[in-house]
Amino acid sequence: MSDFGLHELNQRYVRLTDRCRSQWTFYQYLQGLFKHLFTTRCPIEIDFPSLFNEFRQLGSELGHPEPGRTDRTMTHLAGTLDAQSRKLLEVDEQIQPSLLRRFFDRLRNQDEKVLLAIIKFYLDGSHGGEDTLDKLDILFTRLAEIPRGDHGSLVRERHEIQRLLQPLLLLLPPSVVSKQEIEVLTQALADLKTEVLACRSFTELAAGGALDRFRTLKRRVGETMLHPQILPVLLETTVAIKNRFRELWEDEETALLADTNKVRELEKQLSGHPEIATPDLREMLETFASAQKRFDQGKDTENLRRDDALKLRMALNRILEQFDVTQFSGIFPAPLDPATVPPSAASPDPVAPPGEVPASPFQADGLLQEYVSKILFALELVGDDRPAAEAVTAKELASLRLEACEVEACRRLLDGQPPSASIAYERARLLVQAAALRIRMDEEAREVDRLFRRGSDHLAETLERASQSLQRASEIDRRFAWIVDDALYRGDTNNLEQLYRCRFRLLRAYSGLWLIHNERGGISPF
Repeated sequence: MSDFGLHELNQRYVRLTDRCRSQWTFYQYLQGLFKHLFTTRCPIEIDFPSLFNEFRQLGSELGHPEPGRTDRTMTHLAGTLDAQSRKLLEVDEQIQPSLLRRFFDRLRNQDEKVLLAIIKFYLDGSHGGEDTLDKLDILFTRLAEIPRGDHGSLVRERHEIQRLLQPLLLLLPPSVVSKQEIEVLTQALADLKTEVLACRSFTELAAGGALDRFRTLKRRVGETMLHPQILPVLLETTVAIKNRFRELWEDEETALLADTNKVRELEKQLSGHPEIATPDLREMLETFASAQKRFDQGKDTENLRRDDALKLRMALNRILEQFDVTQFSGIFPAPLDPATVPPSAASPDPVAPPGEVPASPFQADGLLQEYVSKILFALELVGDDRPAAEAVTAKELASLRLEACEVEACRRLLDGQPPSASIAYERARLLVQAAALRIRMDEEAREVDRLFRRGSDHLAETLERASQSLQRASEIDRRFAWIVDDALYRGDTNNLEQLYRCRFRLLRAYSGLWLIHNERGGISPF
């Protein structure tokens, strides 16, 4: 056989083995998807080990091929791969693009070789349907981005994207697209990217229409997206829009939780006084409940839709814009409202001046009130039937990472045990306020770091809030020093270890916030 003929056989063999590898990878992907998303076995079984043996046997014969026999073997293997491809594509038709996205979202490490093999499988078969193009879009996008540790991603350089795409696009017949059409598509993508990056909130992005226009544009482009000059630009735009969506969604998800809690509190207050609720408010709360149900179902099934999040936001805004949740606080009894004095503490304190009623032990300024309320609400959920040492490990309290003595201090103040204007009373109040400030500072340290890494415009205001926390920590530390000195002077050493633990935990939170506050550009409050 001539050298030319041998070269042709080798090239044909390489193409067949490449097809076999991409089918094997795709088969493994199907097995994983059915196992983890459907909890069932893949509906087809293919004997790849036997096929691999046939390829190995053929490879060993290529050095001295028998022309007729080698050609028949390759034709047979090509027919086998065609049949397997049809079986795999029939199963793939059952899988929506959203399921492919969910499957790869669950993978911590996404192997570039796996993505390339699956893309090759799709390109080898029919790729004209909308679902297949959507799946290729998802896979190409994964290929064009570099995951980061904060669940975000960076887009690869243009030349790097082109290097990855070139061997893949060579599998396709040449795409005839005019230069003018390429310029129009490129400009349209640039305009959409600019519009999305200019959005300052999730609501603005979700309701603005840019995302829908981007999706419509990709649908109209169809297979033209696979053109070598268009696909890299499309992928850069997709990654940029995807990252902006994720950034705004992180802020919105936090805001949705906070606003949902406000409306839940309103519902809780209204449950005891239904006569206060107007027909308009009842209708709004029903709309909110329906939107909340759809939103929760979407999160539970990992299929949360943008419209469901937007409807929940609109329902919340409608309630919060027309009804001030705090307007009912003076009407409804709220046992754990920090401004509410426990019955036993409501009577005049014998130590207080005649005619003076002491303030609530949980009265705090705006800086700590929210976090004091968190502690009290969690304590209400836990109940008071468990010792403080056990209560701190309950799921309702565990996330707050309280000390047992801090839980005990809250309970004593709720029961009105330490008389006001006493050392025991001031010590208990100090422990509660120090715990609230510690929780606040830990949250702020995480938020400052997150906003800095994202380059968010909200960083400056968060740094300013952190400055206030640092100032308050200095003040509370001075109160700790006074309480400790007084205990040593009086020889009251029973509570010293508790005081030292709470003080040092406050200082640790303080130092952590101060360091990151200083590093991220905050102005020192001292």
